[in-house]
Amino acid sequence: MLFSLKGETVKNVSFLVVDDNQSFRSIVKSTINDQLGSLRVISAVNGLIAKLILQKQTVDIVISDVDMPRLDGFELLSFMRSHPKLKHIPFIMMTPEDSKEFVCNAIEQGVTEYLVKPFTIEKLEDAIRRSWYGAEQRRNGRISNLPSHTLEVSFSDGHTLNASVVNISASGIRYEVQYIDEIRLFSKCSASLSVDISKTRTVSVETLVCDIVRVEAVDFSNSHSRRCYVAVSVNDVESGGNALNDLNRLIDVLTREGTSQSESEFDSVNELAGGPDL
Repeated sequence: MLFSLKGETVKNVSFLVVDDNQSFRSIVKSTINDQLGSLRVISAVNGLIAKLILQKQTVDIVISDVDMPRLDGFELLSFMRSHPKLKHIPFIMMTPEDSKEFVCNAIEQGVTEYLVKPFTIEKLEDAIRRSWYGAEQRRNGRISNLPSHTLEVSFSDGHTLNASVVNISASGIRYEVQYIDEIRLFSKCSASLSVDISKTRTVSVETLVCDIVRVEAVDFSNSHSRRCYVAVSVNDVESGGNALNDLNRLIDVLTREGTSQSESEFDSVNELAGGPDL
């Protein structure tokens, strides 16, 4: 069975696989071809070649090793995150390193997912699914520039943070907050949002149980900053079954009141034919 995303196979998604190890390139490419059904795979032997490809061709997901000659994975990632047309492309990092310090550093620099070598086909599929789903969510229009509001985010250990909403969509929230260790990919948090629609009217959405699907630094160039963007997907079942309805009612109110609807954050996806190793 072909791997699917919202009812469509991943065969239309284009990949760039970057690794100086031919065996790993072949494994990843074969998995994408055979298990996921996509023939749109380009391979590069180092980050420098990958950089040239990215400037010439449209790529939907980058899967890259860390240690490579000429331009390593972090240098490639830095180039992408500083490029206006490439900064939102999901970046899956392959690495033998799994220490907490390394993972936190990778996330702070903008890694979407990471795979610890050696990894299974299932883990590769999961990483692709999560990274592409997150990118798809961000491509959808979102409500931004909210009026005066309060957002409280709570974690299982008792920490509660005051956050600022960047945007909201029909299924989740993206907010800015001071980073703490409890903010981890795929962990849960609870969010309560109150928005001042007017001087006399406040609309609240209480106790949304959420899954954290993305964490990234606000300023990749400032190593001292602890501010981060967190994207969460609302778990409607764990929230009681009405959370998404409540969130969508809030969106309807904000839309009627003239709150700005953000445009798609991403360039449209163009087709890309698969290519040989470069």
